[in-house]
Amino acid sequence: MIHLDHLEQAKLWLSAAEYVFGLQIETRNKYTVASALAIHAAIKANDSLTTRFLGRVAKRHEDAPALFLELVRKNYLPSEEARHRDTLAEAIREKSAADYHAEFFSKKDAESLIRKIRKFVEMAERYQKPPR
Repeated sequence: MIHLDHLEQAKLWLSAAEYVFGLQIETRNKYTVASALAIHAAIKANDSLTTRFLGRVAKRHEDAPALFLELVRKNYLPSEEARHRDTLAEAIREKSAADYHAEFFSKKDAESLIRKIRKFVEMAERYQKPPR
């Protein structure tokens, strides 16, 4: 069940982001690296959902938010979950900046991004469980 592999990877990326964020060292790169790790968590969480329900992942990262909304349109996710598309879109927009250090992320930026992505990963996990 590959969708569960994607979910496990999302949770590991997120744990790594939280670990780096919490390190007791201060460097100008710490929050950028934590943000990059969180961004990868969001992408893998989305992959877990799209693999489970649509049998595919986005071919390009830029396509991930639209594929997420397809899950809502096809009623795999309830409409109230559509709000998470904004978190995914933000993560995709920030990916290159974080991965290639095109800009540096502040503590406040990283904290906000990690918090939103944690909610995204938790939402993805809820929909991996079979309905009761």
